[in-house]
Amino acid sequence: MKTEYDTIVIGGGMAGIAAAHELARRGQDVLVLEQFGFGHDRGSSAGPSRIFRLSQPLRDYAQMARRALDLWRTFQTEYATPLYRPTGLLDLGSADNAALTDIQTNLRESGQDFEVLDAASLARRYPQWRPGDDWQVIYSPEAGILNPSLALELLTAMSGVLGATLLDRTPVLDLDLRDPQAPRVRTGRGVFTAQRLIVAAGAWLPALAPLLAGRLRVTQEQVVFFRPRQPEAFVPERFPLFIQWQTPEVYGFPMFHLPGVKLGLHLSGPQVSPDTRDGLPRPKLTEVMRAFLEAHLPGAAGPVMQAKTCLYTTTRSGDFVYDTHPESENVLIVSACSGTGFKFMPVHGEIIAEWVAGRRHPLCTGRFGLERAAPPFAAPG
Repeated sequence: MKTEYDTIVIGGGMAGIAAAHELARRGQDVLVLEQFGFGHDRGSSAGPSRIFRLSQPLRDYAQMARRALDLWRTFQTEYATPLYRPTGLLDLGSADNAALTDIQTNLRESGQDFEVLDAASLARRYPQWRPGDDWQVIYSPEAGILNPSLALELLTAMSGVLGATLLDRTPVLDLDLRDPQAPRVRTGRGVFTAQRLIVAAGAWLPALAPLLAGRLRVTQEQVVFFRPRQPEAFVPERFPLFIQWQTPEVYGFPMFHLPGVKLGLHLSGPQVSPDTRDGLPRPKLTEVMRAFLEAHLPGAAGPVMQAKTCLYTTTRSGDFVYDTHPESENVLIVSACSGTGFKFMPVHGEIIAEWVAGRRHPLCTGRFGLERAAPPFAAPG
């Protein structure tokens, strides 16, 4: 078996496969190591739907989202695969909500189409809603639904077509950085060496890079599909995606994949270990979602069809991490989740590929450095 490569990528999830695809497309000799099977559902990259939106409250992410949309459209055309379905999105909150103000600023500065509605206008246009009296709403037509499992399957397959070597069910046992110019990766299948090493192992990052212990928090989050009492009112053509900017932050989908409205609560699940989590949905979180529907979308508050869990790997700042390992400038640490990462998948690939080429991507700003993005979480108690 070949053991030397230009670049090794640890992790076959969203960020790792995006990197492998872009590097292989650029002619790199790439090896991807995945501890489970490609496309597994034990991490953060599986499932039928994720929100894509240009409506970002932070300018760096607004710029990243615009680039991501161009790349998603390119993939969809080049590979003739339906990855992105436009539905529009409603950002909801009180009129004085800072996130809504920043979203409007960033959309306006970038020349994006959007509308601002008050509560009464929202109820007239989308009678499914029972908004709060003080709500303000931003409608963004370019938002839509991404299919993460299909996107991951497609880019994994295309990485192989483009020449990448893909080894799944190959756990990494340890990293040998004694020679910083030639990182070595020890696995059950042997030792592999490369000029550049990308560590994009999601929730398993701290096990491979102990310097991240205490800097990344892994939580088990859940989504729930509710069967609407009025299904015809919640098809994608009549009911946009939404995010309610409150605490907890509620987000939702029209009927897609399953004939139910999908709801989630951002960063509301328990802290877990990725290897020992139980994977069981928490009934209390389901009830919080149901209460939201009863109050604001009563036609959607039918029986639970399905509840599923996944992992978030989050920094204290909520930002991604792209930074070199302190023991080797040839090793890049990537944590691209924080519950918002999938929409930027193709941009993650570009950022990583530019680093491998010795260049800094213009969208990879200082906010993504380890010390700034991932200061230690406070100790419990």
